Amino acid sequence: MTTPRARPDDAGTPQRHRGAAGRRPDRWALWGLPRAALVYVLLIDLAAVGAIVATVTLTPPAPQAWLICGLLFLGSALHAEAARHIERVRISPGDKPFIDLKSMWTFAGLLLTQIGPSLVLVTAVFAYWWARNERRPPPHRWIFSWATVVLGTTAAGLLLDGVQRDTLLRVAAGPTGLALIAVAALVRWTVNHGLVVGIIRLVSPRTSLRRHFASPADTLLGLGALALGAALAVLAAASPWLVPILLVPVIMLHRGVLVDQFRHAARTDPKTGLANGAAWAEVAAKEIARTRRHDGGLAVLMVDLDEFKAVNDRHGHLVGDEVLRAVAASLSAEVRAYDAVGRFGGEEFVVLLSGVDPEAATLTAERLRDRIAAIDLHVPTATGGQAHVHGLTASVGCAPCPDGDRSVDDLLAAADEALYRAKRAGRDRTVTADPTRPDVGS
Repeated sequence: MTTPRARPDDAGTPQRHRGAAGRRPDRWALWGLPRAALVYVLLIDLAAVGAIVATVTLTPPAPQAWLICGLLFLGSALHAEAARHIERVRISPGDKPFIDLKSMWTFAGLLLTQIGPSLVLVTAVFAYWWARNERRPPPHRWIFSWATVVLGTTAAGLLLDGVQRDTLLRVAAGPTGLALIAVAALVRWTVNHGLVVGIIRLVSPRTSLRRHFASPADTLLGLGALALGAALAVLAAASPWLVPILLVPVIMLHRGVLVDQFRHAARTDPKTGLANGAAWAEVAAKEIARTRRHDGGLAVLMVDLDEFKAVNDRHGHLVGDEVLRAVAASLSAEVRAYDAVGRFGGEEFVVLLSGVDPEAATLTAERLRDRIAAIDLHVPTATGGQAHVHGLTASVGCAPCPDGDRSVDDLLAAADEALYRAKRAGRDRTVTADPTRPDVGS
């Protein structure tokens, strides 16, 4: 199952300060989306409602289908309770879809019953996980996630339309049955994931498409959950009393995913989601070595927000943290997917630009300053008010490296020196170091 993480439409709204007011429909960040994105979300939501109404009313399900879905819902509820503390760790803000394992229960429902009951099961599972989720996302995002799963399940169900469910999961189905289940799983995942990526693209059109896809490990996890759903359906068709056995490997899979989560957390700045200093330096060292082998060019930019202390003093550190997150998102959106952005510390960021000459690096630095200047945030405050943060400026130190003959520390020192020259010259500007003398700004 694919679910959007915290998106730019929610930027500037700390979870702890949304409260009841943030849950009111007229206060949802949904209404602040770009028009095309808003229309897209509403159409997907309406299509999902229409799919449920049509499939339930046009082909009334048999009572046994409701019984099967009820049992699967109970299994999903047990799963939810057993995995709550794990999901609490896994769910975190970012710009990639979040993959969870609820889909094993809903996909099993699709393989065991008709489309209508399986869509009702999707709705019931989402409602339960919403009620039991301690870190609930904004309602409109949760509803949209539900709608994408409903439409993905509908598409997969139409593929299986006319197939006898009691024979699909038996030995007699043979390779044809396996192929049908595999294609149905792929269709469900593709529609669900594609709809999520669609809204992310509409909200952040300038961001590289590669940034929006789940990691290979998460993609494998999502497909693995559907495979577990198929196994669950086969087991339920053969001997329903053996279904609880599957809960053991599912919970272990949850725990296994945390290993990758912790590894990622060790390399990530918790406030901005960017690479931390150590992780960024590791990437930079590899890129310098590659540049040296292939006679390319690169540059390191050090970006420092001007007068950031005034933002914290005026609005508080929580608002300041939202500003840092917005700056991080802006920097990431402006550079290419294979460039590296990290948080150096405080209000300083570092950017590694690959395959650029000094002139291109300076032009990129200027675009980054323009992007930061365009940030316009309305952030709820702890006192119930709203802070309006805009007109930010940044100073940038640029350290080009045309032939990869400098170390990471050399380039950081050169960028830092150029940054301080920019500060001493009045801030809100870019200073580029002499490529032949990285310790001297020009």
